[in-house]
This record gives sequence, C-alpha cells and structure tokens, in this order.
Amino acid sequence: MSYTFRIKDEIFSKEIDSYDENLAEIYGILYSKNAFYEKKIEITLENYPLSQRVVELFKKLTDLKTFIKYSISKKLGEHRVYVVTIPYQMGYNKFLDSFRLIEEQLDQREDLYNGFLRGLFLACGYIKDPEKEYAIDFFIDSEVVADKLYLLLKSRDKRCFKTTKRNKFLIYLRNSEDIMDVLVAVGILKEFFKYEETIMMKEIKNKTIREINWEVANETKTLNTGRKHVLMIEYIDREIGLSSLTPVLQEMAMLRLQNPEFSLHELGNLINLSKSGVRNRFRRIEKIYNDLKEEK
Repeated sequence: MSYTFRIKDEIFSKEIDSYDENLAEIYGILYSKNAFYEKKIEITLENYPLSQRVVELFKKLTDLKTFIKYSISKKLGEHRVYVVTIPYQMGYNKFLDSFRLIEEQLDQREDLYNGFLRGLFLACGYIKDPEKEYAIDFFIDSEVVADKLYLLLKSRDKRCFKTTKRNKFLIYLRNSEDIMDVLVAVGILKEFFKYEETIMMKEIKNKTIREINWEVANETKTLNTGRKHVLMIEYIDREIGLSSLTPVLQEMAMLRLQNPEFSLHELGNLINLSKSGVRNRFRRIEKIYNDLKEEK
C-alpha cells in the first residue's frame, strides 16, 4: 500500500456532517476533473474508493438520480474505469446553482476551504512518505483550477509553487509545516500525528548527526594541529636544538611533545595561559621553523 493510498484511506473512512463542507468537497473533485457539462455532470475515475465517495456525496447532497458504471480499460495495463453521471433532469440547474456558494465564499470560510482542498487532494493529490521526502503534489488538468488552488494556498501563507509536468499543471509544497497544515485541513488527523512524529525523529537524528560530525571535525582539526606542531618542534630540535628557544617557547614546545592530542585550550590550562596566548607562542615557533626552512 502506497503512502498516498494510506493517507486517502483515512479520508474515505471519515464522515463529514456539514452539508456545505460536503458540497465543497464534491465541488473540488468535480472541478479538478472538468466534470461539468452542459447537460450532465460526469466524472471518470480509475479509483474505486473515490468513485464510491463521489456517489455517497451525491446521495447526501441531492435527490437527483445518479448512475455509476464501469468498463475495462487496457490502456497502460488492464484495469477498471468507473464513470459516475448525473444526467440532466428536474432540479439539475438548482443543484448546479448550489456550487455558486463555494465560489463566492471559498476564500472566507474555513469549512469550505477544508472541503474544497479535501476534494482536490482525493482527486489529484499525492503525498510522499516523510521518511523519504517532505512533498505534496497536486497534478491538475485545468490551468484555471491550478491557479485557483495556488492562490488559495498563497492566501493562507503557504509556500507553494506552480509548474507543469507530464502535460499537467503541478501545484506542490515542500515545507513540512505547510504540508502538515494541509493534512489537518483535509481531516487527516491520525496520519498527521504519525507524520509529525516522523519529522521530530528525523530532526533529532539529524541534529545528533550534525553534533557528532562537528565533534569529529573538531577532534580531527585538533589532531592535525597537534601533529603539525610536533613536526615543527622536532625539526627545530634537529636543526638548532630546543635549548636555543626562549624559556616560554621551550616550555610550550615540551608541553606539545608531551601532549600531542591536546587542544590549544587544554594546553593553556596546564600553565594557566589563555588560548590566544598559546596560539601566539606557536606562531612564534612556526616563524622560527619557517626561517630555518628558508635558510636551508
């Protein structure tokens, strides 16, 4: 079972009591699939649970006769295609007029926004497992619908983007907080908490890895610095002897030879000297080393 299917399965098992929210949901499904015709509403679906959802919503919202039929499609492999139709009949125009409420108040009412977004997600939405990537996509046939969704999400300060892919208009989000907001809006609470927990665990894991990498990098840097100091000191000792150094530099050289793995701060603690003081003495040692190299 794909992650998207698991998410949508929670919606399919969810009952919404609000007439207006159900109306907004069916409108989102039909609108995204260009299902409105002059003398009928007809939507073709390849997903049986979604076709059942459409039929159930029609039954809740109207007494108009609704028909569902299926056929076998051999395009991209043999599978069933479901066609849900409301033909022109008495009361048809009145039912169409009810969708004007959605258009007029979609931007102002949270229940209509939630229902409309749920319908679009069921019809053309895909979400990736947060273990792999933070991503939610809406592949939409109509640019008008795509623009509608884009502006709707933008009006709620969601960081969404629009492009085209596979001959469809794609509206997508890649920010985990925005994706979780969408999950809450469409009513996916059970999976929302799992999604949130996954994000938290990933952040803890990534933070731990960063801290470990930082510590390893610092340790490596310290060891490399210590190794460099030891090589310089040994060279000076071979060429002119450490006794030729000033007492403070000789003391620092001996401390480094005895503690090659110590950081500058740790060396300073041994003689009550600041880190900058230790660094300054090693600069003087390095200058002596470089001068000897140049002379040779």
